[in-house]
This record gives sequence, C-alpha cells and structure tokens, in this order.
Amino acid sequence: MKFLEKYRNWLIAFVFAVAVIAVYKTFDNISNILKAIGTVLGAFQPFVIGFVIAYLLNIPAKKIEKLIGKAKNKHISGKARGLSILSVYVIGVIAVALVLWALIPALYRNIMDLYNNFPSYMSIIQNKINNFELLRKLDIFGDEGLNLNNRIMALFKSINWAQFGKYAQGLFGFTSQILNVFIAIISSIYMLLEKDKLYRGVKRLMGLIWNQTTVNKITEYARTVNEIFTNYLYSRLICCVVMAVVCSIVLSIMKVRYALILGIFIGAMDMIPYFGSIISCVVAILVTIITGGIWKAVWAGIVLLVLQQIDGNVLGPRIMGNSLEISPLLIILAVSVGGSLFGFIGMLISVPVVALINVIAGGYVRELEAKKEKKCEE
Repeated sequence: MKFLEKYRNWLIAFVFAVAVIAVYKTFDNISNILKAIGTVLGAFQPFVIGFVIAYLLNIPAKKIEKLIGKAKNKHISGKARGLSILSVYVIGVIAVALVLWALIPALYRNIMDLYNNFPSYMSIIQNKINNFELLRKLDIFGDEGLNLNNRIMALFKSINWAQFGKYAQGLFGFTSQILNVFIAIISSIYMLLEKDKLYRGVKRLMGLIWNQTTVNKITEYARTVNEIFTNYLYSRLICCVVMAVVCSIVLSIMKVRYALILGIFIGAMDMIPYFGSIISCVVAILVTIITGGIWKAVWAGIVLLVLQQIDGNVLGPRIMGNSLEISPLLIILAVSVGGSLFGFIGMLISVPVVALINVIAGGYVRELEAKKEKKCEE
C-alpha cells in the first residue's frame, strides 16, 4: 500500500497516457472499427427489420385481439392473439397486392410518357430560361445561353462509373437477400406472439441492474416513448395516404399530366412537417408549368395550397390530437437540424424525437420543482 501511495501520481499519469493512446488508436482506425461494428450489426439485420415490422403491426394486432377476445366461443377467444396476428398479416398482404395491382400499370404509363417526352421538356425549360429577361441582362450563361444538353452530358462524364458499378453491385446484393426478408417476417410473428414474455424478461433484467423505483420510472418513460412514436407514425401515415389519394384524383380531374406521380410524391413528402408540403407544391407547380402551361399551374397551385391547409389545420390535428404539444418554431428547428445532421431520415424522425425530449425534460423539471417545494415546506 505504501508503494502504491508513493508512486500514485506516476500510476495516474501512466493510466492517463494509456487512455490517450487507446483513444488515438481508436480514432486512427475508426473506419476499420466501424466496418467491424457494421458486420456484426449486419448479422442482426433481419431481426432488427422484424422488430420494426412487429412494432408497426402491434397496434392493429392489439385492437383485433380485443375484438376476437370478446367472442362468445371460448375456442376462438382463447386463440385471440394468434388469430389477430394472422388477420393483420393477411390484411397487410392483400392491401399491398391491391395497391401494387392498381398503381403499377398507371405508374408505368406515366413513367414511359415522361421518358418519351423528356427531350421536349428539356427544350421547353431551356427556352424559358434563355428568354427570361433578368437572366439575359445579367448574362449569367453567356452569349450562347443555357445549353441543358451540354450540361447533362458534362454531368454524365463527371460521374465515376467504376464507383457506380460498386453501388449497382451492392444494390444487387441487397435485392438478393430474399432469405433475410423471410427471416424478418417470421421473427416479427414470434415477437408479436411472445411480446409479453419479452417484456417480462427485459423488466427482470433491468431489475438486476437498478432498483424498483428506477425500473418503474424507465418503464413509464418507455410507455410514453411508445405512445408518442406510434401515434405520430400512424397519424402521419394516414395523412400521407389521404393526401396522395386526394391530390392524385384532383390533379387527374384537372387533367394535370403525371397526376399519379405528383400525387404520390406530395403524399410521401407530407411525412416531413412544413418543408415537405412546400417542396412538393413547388415541384408540382413547376412540372405543371412545363407540361400544361402557366394558368393550369396557377390553378393547380391554388388547389394544392387549399388541400395542404386542410391537411395541416383540420385533418392532421383531428387524427394526431394533442399528443405532440410542441410549438411550430421548435418543429421547424427540429426538422432543419435533423435534416442537416442525418438527411431525409433525420427530417422524418426529428419531430417525435423532439416531442420525446420535451416530455422527458418536462417530467424532470416537474420533479425538481416538487423537490424544491417539499424543501420549502419543511
């Protein structure tokens, strides 16, 4: 002990030096470490996908299970969980098949029409830009004006096609992992069947690490997280589907070209609060200007603006309720920061994450206030 006390400072310095070297080596080989982590996580990919599927299907499965559990026939009510899971998957497969059956032919026609008319649309865009008075005065593109064909060819020449081959090979590898899809579906079924056992197992494991008060608090926060995420995801998905269907129908009635593609795009972008509706509306107007003229684009813009206002101020609040009680300014900030840090995925999950942080921070502040009041009373 005296020896350790004598060389205590030297030992601390040695441990600190070893820690610095370890950290340096970690960052120096960060690519190899991340690659190794990616390989390990890749092995669990089917189970992660299975968990996501089970998580998304849990709510409809629970509702169907309650309905079947009320059946007078004990044999049926006793198999409520299995029958509810079977019903959810059958309904899901039928829904996907119907959507694909209805959309693929129309989408194919739209895409082929766009492909055939793409050169003429490029010429229209080029002529409109070159004839724009302000751009001509500023002489941005020089005396020859904008030549989109040359710029597109230059863009193709600048692409590293060898690297593109690697991406294509990776895509082929991804599409060939059909076995992983089946494993994910099967694992999701077992997760739904044994969710009570999984919940009890996780709770027992937490009980070995923390005391009961902490476990209860974590469980309460986890329940809040689940409510926020499921409510947000389902409400946004419903709004997106409604917007996609309504916009496709309305634009088709207005005889806007590529109405189906634009409707699906508007519905998909509706997942991103505020920015998504603005981007999709601008794109739809620009496409309509090129394919149908300025006045059709003006009317399409007005109609889309009205539909998006109904979605944002009537449909969204009715479906979502008041579960995300955060200010619009905070939502805009969350979407901006999430998009800049994590791209499109960051935009999608930024709002529920901020809502979750808001709930946790609010609970923590309330606990501190309660402790402060208790001390004042004493």
